[in-house]
Amino acid sequence: MPENDARLFAALRDMWEQRDPMPEGLVDDVIIALETERLAEEYRQLMLVSDARELAGARGAAPRILEFGAAAVTLLLRIESDGGSHRIDGWLAPPRGGRAELLVGGAEVASATISPEGRFEFPRVAAGICRIVIRSAGEDGYSVTGEFEVD
Repeated sequence: MPENDARLFAALRDMWEQRDPMPEGLVDDVIIALETERLAEEYRQLMLVSDARELAGARGAAPRILEFGAAAVTLLLRIESDGGSHRIDGWLAPPRGGRAELLVGGAEVASATISPEGRFEFPRVAAGICRIVIRSAGEDGYSVTGEFEVD
């Protein structure tokens, strides 16, 4: 760059720094915004789409069907209760393998392998407020359901 151009650019930079200085904290705000965006990509909240009970037959209580969804993920849960015992079966669409974690009261109480077909199960679940965390194989981040009650 010619010496005259360098002096001109330096003078322009000095002028703008005096007339329109960079706001205090701008760099930190930009870094926080970028990190927040990255975290949002890693953590996908699965929202409850539907909550239904199948018709009860003569043999007992009807299973509860929950559907959670986000942009590219759908999770279907079937909760069966028999006395004090509960079972959760899950199906992930589109199908993919990975790991499912069951949280009750905010603590992980069980984990299960998700088959390549997207299926997993928790055969013995205690009553309580639950969440399920989905960690798909080969993907960064995870998806988590909203809270739901098993009773």
